[in-house]
Amino acid sequence: MKKILFSMVALLIIVTACENTTQNADTQNKEQVDFEEIIFINIKDFDDKAADFVGKKIKLTGTIDHVCEHGGKKMFIVSEDSENRVKIVTGENMAAFNTELEGESLAVIGTVDELRIDEEYLREWEEEIKDNSGEEENDAMHAGEKKGKPHADDADHHEEDISNEMNQINNLRQQLTDSGKEHLSFFSVICVEYEVTTVEEKEGV
Repeated sequence: MKKILFSMVALLIIVTACENTTQNADTQNKEQVDFEEIIFINIKDFDDKAADFVGKKIKLTGTIDHVCEHGGKKMFIVSEDSENRVKIVTGENMAAFNTELEGESLAVIGTVDELRIDEEYLREWEEEIKDNSGEEENDAMHAGEKKGKPHADDADHHEEDISNEMNQINNLRQQLTDSGKEHLSFFSVICVEYEVTTVEEKEGV
């Protein structure tokens, strides 16, 4: 009886060990699959391939061409073998990009995002400009009643901003017409993490 009991216990230990080994192997495979799901894309190919990876994680390497000074929420990266310029924006709860990063080489992991611009989008943009313009004019009138007329430079800057936005709208509308499509697509990458690369890392790429 003891021999039978001992044999059953030994068999149970062997089965349990096999199951643990299988689980460990599955975990390693899962981690490997997750790593492989991050696709590397060359900057020169980004415009052509971005549409196929919307909502998916990719990796890019390049040089920081510009960091937005107003808030640091976006930057642009380029590569020596292409004229393409890829827009990178900060992800949720991510700190702003430092302007001192300009000129540095880095690797970025992020999710491809698509902005679609159609005629409805452009009309809503125009309405928003008109509404904001009206609100600011009212604010200026109230300011004039209490504190005197607003500074001429402020009015000039405001008109210049409106003019620039309207020019953007007109240019986009012309692009939309020329394309013969229902919408224009602009792709960017929502950054998940990034790392400034060293000289050795750049040479190894």
